[in-house]
Amino acid sequence: MNKCRFATGLFLWMGFTATLGGQTLVDLRTQSKSVDFSAATSTKPMQTGSTLPSTCAVGQFFFLTTALAGSNVYACDAINTWSVEGNSLSVTSSDANEVLSSNGSGTEWLALGGDISGAPGALTVTRLQGRNVSSTAPSSDQVLQWDAATNQWQPAAAETGNAGYAFVSQVSITILGTVHQFGTANLVVDCYDNSTPPQQVEPNTVQISPTTYNVTINFTTAQTGYCVVNGAGTASVSGGGAAVTSVFARTGAVIAQTGDYSFGQISGTVASSQLPAAGGDVSGTLTAATVTGIQNRPVANTVPTSGQALVWNSSASAWQPGTVSGGGAVSSVFGRTGAVTAQTGDYGFGEISGTVASSQLPAAGGDLSGTLTAATVKAIQGQAVSSTLPSNGQALVWNSEASAWQPSSAAGGGVTMAYQLGDLAAVRTSSTVLSIGAGCGPTSPCNVRFGYQVYSITNSATATVSGSGIGTAYVYVNTSGALMVGNNLTVACSAGCTQQAGITSFPPNVLPVYAWTATNGTWDITGGRDQRAFLSAKTLAAGTGIIDTEAPGLSTIAVDNGVIPTYLMNSATLTFPSIATGACAADQTLTVAGANPGDAVAPGWPALPAGIFGIMLVSSTNTITVRLCNLSGSGVAPPSASYRATIVRNY
Repeated sequence: MNKCRFATGLFLWMGFTATLGGQTLVDLRTQSKSVDFSAATSTKPMQTGSTLPSTCAVGQFFFLTTALAGSNVYACDAINTWSVEGNSLSVTSSDANEVLSSNGSGTEWLALGGDISGAPGALTVTRLQGRNVSSTAPSSDQVLQWDAATNQWQPAAAETGNAGYAFVSQVSITILGTVHQFGTANLVVDCYDNSTPPQQVEPNTVQISPTTYNVTINFTTAQTGYCVVNGAGTASVSGGGAAVTSVFARTGAVIAQTGDYSFGQISGTVASSQLPAAGGDVSGTLTAATVTGIQNRPVANTVPTSGQALVWNSSASAWQPGTVSGGGAVSSVFGRTGAVTAQTGDYGFGEISGTVASSQLPAAGGDLSGTLTAATVKAIQGQAVSSTLPSNGQALVWNSEASAWQPSSAAGGGVTMAYQLGDLAAVRTSSTVLSIGAGCGPTSPCNVRFGYQVYSITNSATATVSGSGIGTAYVYVNTSGALMVGNNLTVACSAGCTQQAGITSFPPNVLPVYAWTATNGTWDITGGRDQRAFLSAKTLAAGTGIIDTEAPGLSTIAVDNGVIPTYLMNSATLTFPSIATGACAADQTLTVAGANPGDAVAPGWPALPAGIFGIMLVSSTNTITVRLCNLSGSGVAPPSASYRATIVRNY
């Protein structure tokens, strides 16, 4: 009986052991209910991998680890067919920097277009009114010029106002209007020879064509040197207008609306009709923007021709293309826009009515300020633009000192009055600062002349007033070529000029430039008086014994020989042989230029030996005969000596 119990226990133990070794797996689908994994250390409810499986069953999910964030989850919505969940529009690397748009039947990614390009956060304006703008960085004093050859706006050097043309052994030279490029017949022409220093040469005639502006200069005899044509002092515009101060408006990004749903719950894209209309300096849409204003001032939609710049026309109250002589202007313009990208959620933008409010748009950046509906361009290609209101005829000129585009009086072709020339012009740039000779530089010096001496001023200057009281500053150039600011005020000069206290009028023998009044430490707005003058005259009065003869373009000063005698004189060393007593030595001669037979000669004898005497007479033109005779009573050999002959002529 004991054996039976042992066998039965052994059988049960072996069966239990076999059961433990098999580890039966539980089917959660049929053997579980209300499973709660909240206390689990980790869960992973779906398959993961870097590529989608080639086969799948409906309802199966897969997490694609190589997809963009937010687009990782895929569902098998048909046998062996995967679809991304939570995003109705696919996104690939090729869609970078594009915005979502509606074509009327669906959504699509589109790159920004029209006059702008680039990423939404750093847009670049590459055109003006649909016309290309060069991206070349401007240099100091350049202006924006239309180039018909390349069909684009691009920076170009402004005409400095003086253009020189050299010539060799010519009696006539012609400077074509297409060469000097002043675009006007209102020109000043001066010519100089090739001596050191150069001497002014008076042409016989100067002709300027009223249609081609060709300058033809004729001389009586062949000349060698150079001629200078002057039409203005800084970049100028003919045809009226000024220059661009700012270009292009901006658009911004649409932000979420307030209501039952947030943009984070909405998928799809914003339709063009759901965006507000562009405003401010631009018109059109985000993807096809057109600049129609500059600093809230209209821009005419006129096709420019080669060499024109955007100029301000006071009559039309608008920026218009105008002819620039030798200059250029804005190189290119920048702005930025924001964009709405597709949101993931249950709702699409097509299900939202109305438009995005201006207050929901982000602030403009880059070259723009303001909002999408009221944008203002503050820079061009990242270069600051002054907001100063331009005057009629001004152009937009680059100022290296201010590092900004600024309205400036123009050069070449537009000048009608001499005082509009830019050399050493004084401008009230603030209530306390006068800017003097802003256009004077190494490549465009402001030259002044005292007699035949020419001084070049190659630096601008500022005069800052302070203190109280009423007085006047007198800006002038002294005889040493220094720019001075004489005054009875408290004035500080920059390195380009020197202040001189106690001056109450222009000193004598200086070149006046400007006079400017000040009151209580402030330059008077209308206190400037331009004293520059390119037209001048000097009266010559003949004195005793002086004759002044005037001919067209020529003054001749001569001596009146009837009052002031003419002296002809020369000397020579002569050696006479021994002279016997009672005899004369052979005649010898010396030369006196201008001597004529019959002229009286005043001899200048050396120390002659005792008993030796002589005579001098004009024996022929330019020749003086010297004769020595001996009355000493014995032979004498005169020593070699210097003999001088002088002729005094009163006719």
